Amino acid sequence: MKDIISIIIPCYNAAKTLSRTLNSIREQDYKDLEIIIVNDGSTDNTLDIAEKYSTIDSRIRVITQDNGGVSVARNNGLKNATGKYVVFIDADDNYTTPYALSKMMTRLKETGADMCVCNFTHPCFEQYLGEGVYDLTDRKQFLTFFQDFFAHGMPWNKLAKRECYTEDFAVGIKFNEDELFNLDNLHNVKKVAILDEVLHNYYCAPYNPSAEASAVNSIYSADKFWEKKCTIWHMGMKNYEYRVRSISKFHPELKEDMQYVRCFDFFFWDFFLMAKNRVPEECIAYTCKGIFEEKLFIDTLKDKERYGLKLRQFTESDIDAFVKLAYYAFRDIKSYNKKLSMYKVFLGLFAKFFYELTDHVDDIDILAKCYLDLQQNTSAEAMYVNNLLDIKSLESAEKSCRIILFDNNMSSWRGVKEN
Repeated sequence: MKDIISIIIPCYNAAKTLSRTLNSIREQDYKDLEIIIVNDGSTDNTLDIAEKYSTIDSRIRVITQDNGGVSVARNNGLKNATGKYVVFIDADDNYTTPYALSKMMTRLKETGADMCVCNFTHPCFEQYLGEGVYDLTDRKQFLTFFQDFFAHGMPWNKLAKRECYTEDFAVGIKFNEDELFNLDNLHNVKKVAILDEVLHNYYCAPYNPSAEASAVNSIYSADKFWEKKCTIWHMGMKNYEYRVRSISKFHPELKEDMQYVRCFDFFFWDFFLMAKNRVPEECIAYTCKGIFEEKLFIDTLKDKERYGLKLRQFTESDIDAFVKLAYYAFRDIKSYNKKLSMYKVFLGLFAKFFYELTDHVDDIDILAKCYLDLQQNTSAEAMYVNNLLDIKSLESAEKSCRIILFDNNMSSWRGVKEN
């Protein structure tokens, strides 16, 4: 029996990008494919393009449904998939090489894993989990994988056995539905292979304050978004109880370790996206202070004490100082293409500003591990953070980086090009 991969593509008004996605798939050297296009009630000519491709490639099947959203479309695709393996790809994404699927399949079979996760391009994020094989029956390896949001949370950078997906996408949830889907199905995955190669190109519309902006970026182009509690963190926390129920059902023995993970890292995704979208430092600080005022976030910070991190007494001035230094680090790393994990740099800064170590540290927690790395000063990120913390004044350093100008009420901003 052939090891067929079912590729599921949900489409809604994807006429501008669908051909690029399909061409990328058809160019793959792995040929045993079942390509399922789910047209989710598109009102442009998405269906025409899909049907045209189905006439020239017998591996392509087109399913049309009334508009029900991406979760309904993906569920429909899964229901109709007959392959031994499953891949999800969005209708505006593509593979970076014709060898993407074959490399993932080879890695999966060589390691005996249930799932292979690849690296990707993304305008704001990187994958932080290095190459390796993770035994998810081991508590430490499981939590290492789970704490890496883009290793665990996204559906589109994964090749998985069909039996890994027994639970449907939750219908009616419009934000982080894919992360919740992976959480619901994580109990089916016993071994994960990480392939540290960039094989998937995640397309995200560039910053654009118009109606054509991407769903995520458009958050930060809304008028005075920082006052409306509509950021990534706030929207993600609407699903907090869903996560707790899923964890309680499938991983009750790990509930204490898992329940606050997304409450913590979504704070950083907000920061990255605001910085990427050139939001002024004052707006970022205002947004961060609003998150720090939320009881759930404070509970999350206090929970870190279980791993040997003691939460410091802090003021709004400490948050301002953290934002200033973190924003400088973002611009510095991006401007000069420094080969550093932005996430680990931010974690290191966060740890030093808001925590101190106790005598008993459990490095199973990602923040605790970053703090220990800072003490040992052995990683590139730790050395960068320690050097940054030694800087007495950022004014001279900022002259070589992007400067953000803003008006007094923070309602508009513009970027000034680097020198």
